[in-house]
Amino acid sequence: MSGSSVTSLRDVIHRHLIPAGPRVLTAHDRLDVPVRWVHSSEIFEIGPLLSGGELLLTTGLGLGGLDAGTRRHYVRDLAERGVAGIAFEIGRTFDAVPEEMVREGSSVGLPIIELNRVLPFIDICRDANTAIVSDEIDELRLRTALDDALHDDLVAPGGVARMLAHVAETTGRALVLVGAGGALLAVHGVDDDRSAWRLVDASPVSVPVIVRDREIARLVASGDGPEMPLSQLTALLRVATGPIASTLTRSGARHSAVGARLVEEMVGGRALRRADLIARLASAGVPAVNSTRLVTVAADALDPRMAESVLTRAAAATSGLVQATIDATVFGLVAAPPDAEDPVDHVADAVDKAAGGPGRITVVVGETFRLGDSSPGIEIVAAIADSLRNNARRLDRAALHVREDRTRRVFTGRELVADDVVHALDAQTRSDLQSLVAPLVEHDARQSTQLVATLDVHLRHGCSATRSAAALHIGRQSLYQRLDRIRSLLGFDPTAAAVYPSMLLAVNASRASTGLDI
Repeated sequence: MSGSSVTSLRDVIHRHLIPAGPRVLTAHDRLDVPVRWVHSSEIFEIGPLLSGGELLLTTGLGLGGLDAGTRRHYVRDLAERGVAGIAFEIGRTFDAVPEEMVREGSSVGLPIIELNRVLPFIDICRDANTAIVSDEIDELRLRTALDDALHDDLVAPGGVARMLAHVAETTGRALVLVGAGGALLAVHGVDDDRSAWRLVDASPVSVPVIVRDREIARLVASGDGPEMPLSQLTALLRVATGPIASTLTRSGARHSAVGARLVEEMVGGRALRRADLIARLASAGVPAVNSTRLVTVAADALDPRMAESVLTRAAAATSGLVQATIDATVFGLVAAPPDAEDPVDHVADAVDKAAGGPGRITVVVGETFRLGDSSPGIEIVAAIADSLRNNARRLDRAALHVREDRTRRVFTGRELVADDVVHALDAQTRSDLQSLVAPLVEHDARQSTQLVATLDVHLRHGCSATRSAAALHIGRQSLYQRLDRIRSLLGFDPTAAAVYPSMLLAVNASRASTGLDI
């Protein structure tokens, strides 16, 4: 069902103006703007009568007795009103399009097409406008057919993946759905994650997926595909956002409704007493006594049900779980076993094992809260709620790490604090940090190497050659060669104790500078 049904200025020129010998004089890069109507007029003050998107045909009769400044104003006024272009027939009033009009058209980006042969304007308007109306009907049919298919998908197996397949069939484009936290949620028409991120970085068009006035994801289309105006492509993508939002926010029914409601209220900011928290946890089947230690979790996945399933499997190694899906992000409270030495690490390890292998799921495990540590009041509930929201906010930080290391998918909040620090820095300090690794960034860009990632892994593994090489999946000799190259490019040893903290922050600053803004 792919194809273009929006009439562009280029279409009108090729379909209807060729017999008039058209010559484009200005704004050659604006020929793909949509034309909504073709109109002819010799009135100088025609601007207020136009609504935008028109191609105006004129012989210049109304401009003949005007000075150059007034004619420039005529062009500028039409451009400001959103006119698609001016088709100017020469030979009657003017032997050529006035130079001042050409200069003004170039300045304001308004296409001016010189018509060198007489062609009845009434014929042009009739033929072109008939075609425009026909094209608009075709586009409406295309959008209606896509809308029908997507609403059928709401009650069919396949979820978001099935919907993207229908959108791709209609638009002829590869598609990527990126969560608000920066994680890949779903793709169609790309081979792997790396290709998906390249598409996202290069795409000319994307649309937000909105739920309750909050952006929960962004649908991105590739620039490669059948010829189609961006306005039409954007409109077709927007048709998909409602059904996609509905699918993303659909919670699994198999989980405790009491526990899900508790998590929803906490994330939403509702004030709860500690006694209410304990009672509702107990009602949801989670042990809730003073010694209970709760660990907060947030997760993004291709489909929220994937993340729910992972957390459910991980709960087998813990004392209990309540979770809820809110705007496509899964939030959870996990009760750590009494014998867990480090509850955060225990939960992170359980989630990692439950995920089974590298995949399109990103998880942030937050802080530990002992129910008995708070005096009566709402302090502990507010702290837990803040931790849940912080985990969700840190998912985009974690997604940047995933792009560098595809084998990781579970991160702890404490390891992402450095990323938070970098994002909170003023621009000058961030620039100073980035300059420490700038030679490596430039070398990576020129030579397609991975020196920044190598340094990051080496620093995070305590500069252990054995552990770093294993994490990078390379031999120790290859690691030593990379480290020598890093020292050579930087002009100093980045692993020296004096600069070690600064270099860790510098690598984080470099990573943050390449993050997605969606």
